[in-house]
Amino acid sequence: MSTRSKKFARHLPHYLPLLGIFTAGALAFFVFSYDKQFQAGVVLSVAISHFVWGVVHHHIHGDLSMEVVLEYLAISLLGLSVILSLIFRS
Repeated sequence: MSTRSKKFARHLPHYLPLLGIFTAGALAFFVFSYDKQFQAGVVLSVAISHFVWGVVHHHIHGDLSMEVVLEYLAISLLGLSVILSLIFRS
């Protein structure tokens, strides 16, 4: 087994919940397409979950730093603002 495969296999248990978060979020987003407020709640929940997942993941692996926290915060806020602007455009 190559080094890359071992690294992927070691991180797989961490990435599966992240995949579940995004899958559940996308499913809820489309199922509740008639309710903009609920969609906004789903998007907010996914953004918060992504941020928390990133912080926990890096803490477990021992490479958590303020830069990593700020990066996950920035990406979560960027995604949140883009999707919310699409939901509430009028």
